[in-house]
Amino acid sequence: MELFSYVTEIFSVFNLGAMLLGVTVGLVIGAIPGLNPPMAIALLIPVSFQFPAETAIILLVSCYAAGIYGGSFSAILLRAPGTSASAASAIEGYEMTKRGRAIEAIRISTFASVVGGVVSGLALMFLAPPLARFSLLFGPSEFFLIALLGLLSIAAVSFGALFRGLLAGFAGLLLATFGTDLASGFPRYTFGYIGFQGGIDILPAIVGLFAFAQGLELISQNTEGTISGVKKLSWNIWPRPSEIWRLRWSLVRGWVTGLVMGIIPAAGASVAQWMAYAWEISSGKPGDQFGRGEPKGLAATEGSNNGVTGTSLIPMFVLGIPGGISAAVIFGALMVHGLQPGMQLFTAHPQVIYTVMWGFLIANILMAVVAAVLARMIAYLTLVPRGIIGPLILVFSVVGVYAGTNNIHNVWIMMGFGVVGYYAQRYNFSPAAMLLGLILGPIAENVFRNLIIITDNNPIPYIMGRPISLVIIAFILAAIYFAFRPKLLQKRVPTDLDSVEQAKDAPEGGR
Repeated sequence: MELFSYVTEIFSVFNLGAMLLGVTVGLVIGAIPGLNPPMAIALLIPVSFQFPAETAIILLVSCYAAGIYGGSFSAILLRAPGTSASAASAIEGYEMTKRGRAIEAIRISTFASVVGGVVSGLALMFLAPPLARFSLLFGPSEFFLIALLGLLSIAAVSFGALFRGLLAGFAGLLLATFGTDLASGFPRYTFGYIGFQGGIDILPAIVGLFAFAQGLELISQNTEGTISGVKKLSWNIWPRPSEIWRLRWSLVRGWVTGLVMGIIPAAGASVAQWMAYAWEISSGKPGDQFGRGEPKGLAATEGSNNGVTGTSLIPMFVLGIPGGISAAVIFGALMVHGLQPGMQLFTAHPQVIYTVMWGFLIANILMAVVAAVLARMIAYLTLVPRGIIGPLILVFSVVGVYAGTNNIHNVWIMMGFGVVGYYAQRYNFSPAAMLLGLILGPIAENVFRNLIIITDNNPIPYIMGRPISLVIIAFILAAIYFAFRPKLLQKRVPTDLDSVEQAKDAPEGGR
């Protein structure tokens, strides 16, 4: 195959240096709440002007892959997701950190993300044309049904408080309608506030609901204690074979979800992680501790968000259709370097596209090495007293949102979400459910409007006549069954985790 004739190109000094730079920048920026992979990629585009085309694109795709994974550091250790793709990981990952299992959580995250990225890279290399043609089969009908399937995840992330979770989800859907309607140009629910004119951005919502709310939570507790409650950390950063075997099906479910959602434009890691998490919860067994530090949930979410990265580039490279914001920025970089995305890219510039594919694959492996070094330093944050780390999270939340959006109104919106997230967590109204409503609300609304237009207000026969839509409907019915069946997981079996929790809650005199 022509693909293998370019494998040696990737091991040039310039290409390896570009990979190392892209991975490092992506991990660091991804770990800072408020900053995200598209921003990191955009910052590196001027640097890429000095490089040959293949080296420049390798730099950007390496930054993209590492940025998605980098957000997991702060999500797991501080419950402050660095990116929207790591919000679901903050649930189980941070609960593991609170129980002194931070390094175990990092181990799971690293393995799931690296292997997910490698599998996604292999799909990019060997399956790009057929997967790109498959993505063309998705229209407004399929997008709308996928959005409904994602909204059913609200039941899963409510953790038994279904009514409160649904209220939070509906609140998120309502907030998603704020801003100017794209079809009519009419402002909806702006209340005269200019900050609502463009709608509510996902970035301030995520940072507020998780990071800022977590900062408020930390400073309201015993400020002298630490997050993890331990005084030293283990540095075994790679999981043992027994751990991988125990989590094997959770990892597979996460990787499969990521691969499929990656080729669907407008879905991406933000949607894939929640669908993988809901799938994992519905597959749970008695004794699983979802919502209280269950490694299975973390493995699924981390496998899914990096499983998206390679396949999300397929529509862009093959069809010239960016699959997400990061892919759109890379699309712009391709144009700047005189490369026209599409099938002609494979025939006119094979040395560029195939070298980039190899670079993406090797970058995911290099990511594990760089992450092992950075994790050792970042994990020390769990040993810092809450009275110090809490205010730092608040400061980084404000700075990150302003730097990420250059809009002071988004900072105020983020703070508002922070207060809401703080009280929502305290009274068991799922912040994750609200975030799901915010993410999926605009997608569902826009594609439903398109569906109504193309079917002349008669969408049911159109939907029922499309095979892929029928498959998605079957998944929706299965999700409804698993969401509302009698929960075996509520009949919890006492585990060692419960013993640890009881020991932590016991008064000092009783220990």
